Amino acid sequence: MNGKEDSVEDAAVGWFVRMRDEPVSESDRAAFATWLAADPAHAAAFHDLERLWSGLDQVDRRPQPVPEASAPIPFPRPDADALHSPARRVVLRRMAVAASIAAVGGLGAYVATSPGLLADYATAAGEQRAVTLPDGSRLFLNTASAASAMFDPVRRHVVLHAGEAYFEVAKDAARPFTVVAGPGRLTVLGTAFSVRHEPDEVEVLVAESRVRVAGPDGGSAELGPGFGVRVTTSGLGPVESRDIQNALAWRRGRLVFDDVPLAEVLADLERYRRGRIVVMDEAVRHLPVTGAFTIANQDGVLDSIEQTLPVRVVRVTDLLVLVFARDA
Repeated sequence: MNGKEDSVEDAAVGWFVRMRDEPVSESDRAAFATWLAADPAHAAAFHDLERLWSGLDQVDRRPQPVPEASAPIPFPRPDADALHSPARRVVLRRMAVAASIAAVGGLGAYVATSPGLLADYATAAGEQRAVTLPDGSRLFLNTASAASAMFDPVRRHVVLHAGEAYFEVAKDAARPFTVVAGPGRLTVLGTAFSVRHEPDEVEVLVAESRVRVAGPDGGSAELGPGFGVRVTTSGLGPVESRDIQNALAWRRGRLVFDDVPLAEVLADLERYRRGRIVVMDEAVRHLPVTGAFTIANQDGVLDSIEQTLPVRVVRVTDLLVLVFARDA
């Protein structure tokens, strides 16, 4: 795809978002009409996005129970011939844009059943929060996280519904401290550790003392400082040594990456902001990223990535950022 086609794609996405953002001014409508009439390619790109969006509108938007792992939003797929045609990149890019815009707007089912609505403690995107629990333990919630706590004379129990939390647990031999997150269950007496609850897995990292982690299949592992484990619906993964300082850099307002694929870096950055960051070209998803970034300066992170990697960052709106391979 050449630079002219890229600019048409970018402009079509921009107009598509703007024309769906009510109210639309008369000057915007006039400018849009001028843009459409200027080149048949403009109308073709815009109408392709409209057709993809119409397909997304067929998704059932009635409120549904939210499972532990949210299902991906379905959207139309081209047939096998289209996937191997010269237009393949154009089709895939436009499909990703349409799906991204749907996710930015939010489907009613996900809004209506957000785990934060039922949690005792929650944070919005980009927010962090420290909580002192009834027993004196400390709970530190990272961005877009939600937790509930249940304390009584015989138990100390926390459920991490979503997101990431760091725990500093007060010692109490008579009342073990348990944390449930998805398929994982942790038991401790007094320690410091973090839990990250993603849709498809839970990651546990231990900073101090020891933590016992149990999986849904009955398997368990005891972790010491500097070790972590991932838990899925299939059970526990291997216990691995981890760089705790880097993994918990978010507590210092930083994100630290060491040879991490670009797609993973952008997914991590996306947790701290409203909206979506979408990688539009498969070729750049696995580009390695190494660096330390300030969470509060998210635009600076995107600028740094654009300056150091062969990618182009397009800010369509405050809620939608697209990342393309940079033309040679």
